[in-house]
Amino acid sequence: MNDACIIFTRCWEQMARLTLEQQPWIKPVYRTLDEKYQAEQDFNSQIFQFVERKLPDYKTYINQINLQSQVQQTLQDFIDRMPLIIDYQHFLKELNRLNTVEFNPQVLKHILNSFEFLSITNSIYDLSQFYLLLHQTYTQLIERDEFTEITLKTLYERGQQYFNHSQYQNENKTHRTIIDNGIKAVNEYHSFADGLIRPGACDETQRFYKISDETPVNYLVTTENHDEGDIIMRILRLVKSISRSKISFCLLSIEF
Repeated sequence: MNDACIIFTRCWEQMARLTLEQQPWIKPVYRTLDEKYQAEQDFNSQIFQFVERKLPDYKTYINQINLQSQVQQTLQDFIDRMPLIIDYQHFLKELNRLNTVEFNPQVLKHILNSFEFLSITNSIYDLSQFYLLLHQTYTQLIERDEFTEITLKTLYERGQQYFNHSQYQNENKTHRTIIDNGIKAVNEYHSFADGLIRPGACDETQRFYKISDETPVNYLVTTENHDEGDIIMRILRLVKSISRSKISFCLLSIEF
């Protein structure tokens, strides 16, 4: 049986038992935040962690019921005695149990929980290069009256023709790499943020879409209308500001 199913079932059984015993922290209504917080702590210690610690015993009991022969039981006993391979998830689980005065793992927990976001900060360089390419190198290739219609693909093709002289050939190859990495970085942030970005119109969170070579350039670059487009810079601002706040949190935590 799946471990999660066993834990879930046993947690409800333990909750029912403690309810019948009329534990004071189990109430139909919690009227204050302190009551809710204390109930969560008691549930974690008296139910979830209690059940999780006894998971091997529960699994052994279930196996004894389900196994049909002595041969199956002997094989299961052999499997249960196999050494456990410790991986990253086991480390995280044990770390989240620690909450003592002697050892406060708050900073370490924050860093580990930030791994997904910290991986996004790797895109800052690619986004910056992408932004500079469009605003500095390619800006001379766009006429004002076609700005809202020209796509990234068309703009790159113009760049190829413009920089096709021998002294620019290496730079032209670099442009393709910058664009590909920039598209990848924007789309990775889209996946990370579930397609949401802020600020949008009227400083509200709004949805944005993934980009490709067919994306209009005005959607990517800074224009006079600050409520639309400018996706590259908006992502850059968000990634930089959040990364600074996380670093500041860690430094303050270490100081205190």
